Amino acid sequence: MHETERRRVSLAGLGLIGAGAVLGLTLAGQGERQDEKPAGPPTATAPADPPHSPPSPS
Repeated sequence: MHETERRRVSLAGLGLIGAGAVLGLTLAGQGERQDEKPAGPPTATAPADPPHSPPSPS
């Protein structure tokens, strides 16, 4: 049978992976909280077209 090769993993590398996981979960949690708020009115809108009056009877 083949022997399994084991690679050494540095503790610094594991720390970076753990920090990335914590950062990802933190950012994902902030995104969920923002989604719970109701959407507000738009900040800028295009000018409205003037209302069209019905044709006058002739």
